[in-house]
Amino acid sequence: MVASIRAVSYRFPTKADRASAQYRRSKPRAEVVFEPEAGEDLSFSVPPRVARAFAKTDIVFPASYEFLRDELMHVDERECFTALVEALSRRDYGVTEISEKLRLMGFRSRSIEVAVERAREARYLDDTRYLRQFIEERKRRGWGRRKIELELKRRGEDPYALEDYPSAYFSQDEDLERARELLARKTVPEARAFEKLTRFLMAKGFSYSVASSAVKECLSD
Repeated sequence: MVASIRAVSYRFPTKADRASAQYRRSKPRAEVVFEPEAGEDLSFSVPPRVARAFAKTDIVFPASYEFLRDELMHVDERECFTALVEALSRRDYGVTEISEKLRLMGFRSRSIEVAVERAREARYLDDTRYLRQFIEERKRRGWGRRKIELELKRRGEDPYALEDYPSAYFSQDEDLERARELLARKTVPEARAFEKLTRFLMAKGFSYSVASSAVKECLSD
């Protein structure tokens, strides 16, 4: 059994820690250190915002280890949900993507699960809505199906989770029309025009059949 805790101290990321974090996906963590009346210190690695919030908690020392640990976990859950809502205020996320973002910030798996469930119940998070909006917005940018699917896969999302995917979102005629629109805004190369324009459309995510058909039409015009 852990002895009563006589004090809590904090170690926050330094300027050097924050600078080096620019080259890593994970964010620098803070340390919350429980100092028992007997025995070795007990350290918890948490997001800095959790450490700052816990430091503002009104605690009377000495305090039991179990009480302080539970209070720290409660703060972690609360701050995790707040961080999730803040992220959603900037743009929409799928469940997998936002869960990974929170993990890289340093929140516990349990806190992430609780935050995601609360957000789902409040309809802040909705995978169906997210996927539909993502697909339609990327189509407006001129992306083809393959590029959209690759980007969703990179974010950990699966468009095939939509019951009506892909038939409700893509058709040969619609893809061909969007490919035509992209070519209408592009200068035709003087050399190897067919090859270069076809490669351009395929890089945008269009199939070879759609890309080659659109280029043939463009060059014939």
